[in-house]
Amino acid sequence: MAYEDWRLPNAKELHTVLDYSRSPDTSSSAAVDPLFNATSFVNEEGVTDWGYYWTSTTHVDNNGEGRSAAYVSFGRALGYMNSTVMDVHGAGAQRSNSKSNVADEPGAQTVSGVNGIFYSKGPQGDILRLDNKVRCVRNITI
Repeated sequence: MAYEDWRLPNAKELHTVLDYSRSPDTSSSAAVDPLFNATSFVNEEGVTDWGYYWTSTTHVDNNGEGRSAAYVSFGRALGYMNSTVMDVHGAGAQRSNSKSNVADEPGAQTVSGVNGIFYSKGPQGDILRLDNKVRCVRNITI
């Protein structure tokens, strides 16, 4: 049966499917029930990881603009500090950045890594990603 009511979950809804007993470092998997498919990739550190997932939650900046969207980590939440890529927040971390281009994110710094150029921002050097995944949900009435 086809459905037409799929949508992006908000940040709180997406956090409900996280499984904190699982993670790349504890179970070599995404921090989600294995019932859900999760595709791995090689991250900025050069190791197998699982992605960030977009939410429908928009963050408004100090100018009242809603250019940033929240996303949640189902793998490592990397940062770039002291010339080193490291997991600074872990699975379940929530971040936000520009919806259209992380290179335009105010305060973002360009870094050359093992997999090419990436961008980091803030005191912990949070690595910004634009090519995040989506995990759509729908409301079910019983």
